[in-house]
Amino acid sequence: MKTIAFILLTAVILSFAACSGIPFIIEKYEPQAVTANPIGSKVGTAPCSPTGIQEAANNAGITRIATVDIKTVYDGKTKTTTQMYVVSGE
Repeated sequence: MKTIAFILLTAVILSFAACSGIPFIIEKYEPQAVTANPIGSKVGTAPCSPTGIQEAANNAGITRIATVDIKTVYDGKTKTTTQMYVVSGE
């Protein structure tokens, strides 16, 4: 009996949480490129575009790129997805 009551209570709480519009954000990083250059302490970001990697490097003052990732962010409240290049190096 306690198990059934627990399951019902959990279902009710989850249904209220689903309707309350609780915002959630999901971030995912996907590696795109790695070089033999040292990673360094500089990190730059820029929107995904044909020149996005160069923009991200310029934004952080990076002259030798070590890694390139794509950061995807999903905002559950507004139902939007954005993608950015994340570049690290020296």
